[in-house]
Amino acid sequence: MRESTAPCVNETVRIAGHSVTITPRRSSKRLTLRPDAKRNGFALSVPVGLPRQRALDFLAGQQAWMDRTAAARLMDWTPAYAPGERHPLLGRTVTLGADGVPAGRAFIVMRQRALEALIRQLLPVWEERMGLRAACVRFRNMRSRWGSCQSQKREIHLSTLLAEVLPACVEYVLVHELCHFRHPDHSVAFHAEMTRYLPDWKARRETLARLDRRPMPPETK
Repeated sequence: MRESTAPCVNETVRIAGHSVTITPRRSSKRLTLRPDAKRNGFALSVPVGLPRQRALDFLAGQQAWMDRTAAARLMDWTPAYAPGERHPLLGRTVTLGADGVPAGRAFIVMRQRALEALIRQLLPVWEERMGLRAACVRFRNMRSRWGSCQSQKREIHLSTLLAEVLPACVEYVLVHELCHFRHPDHSVAFHAEMTRYLPDWKARRETLARLDRRPMPPETK
């Protein structure tokens, strides 16, 4: 019962993955919860003398609101590539400045090189399987599409954003563009070619569409 009746004090608690700083204020007449951008969490102001358990019960009832608010904040957050930020790298999430992953521009360069290395590994395998040869593969900062090609020149252009997605999805995009060497449009013949060489291409396309590639700010401890 001591836990239930003890009054609130200045403290930070974790509620469903969210950091909440509880602060008793003489000016507070009610419990007031708001985002706390400085601490990347939330702040709860409570009347002086309010039992701690009352505050925890209130927070438990606000989990859905905190989830929505945190998600909206992530959408608006602009990464600085600082240590502690979490970024997608070929489908997994890495923490900058930890486990050998650099921060700043060095991470951007590392991520690009990882994509280029993956393509160097995949391209000759698929060229051999399909009996095709690409004159070159270029990487471009494309936001509206994952890849494109110039079939007559045998050139493939890939979005640099592929550095964020699963290798299986990168492979799907590469095979897609190679198929366009034979079928420039998205005809029945093109889709048959995709199915011939990559039977699960539809599942990979769906996975690519559903991937959450948003970077995340440093975790609050």
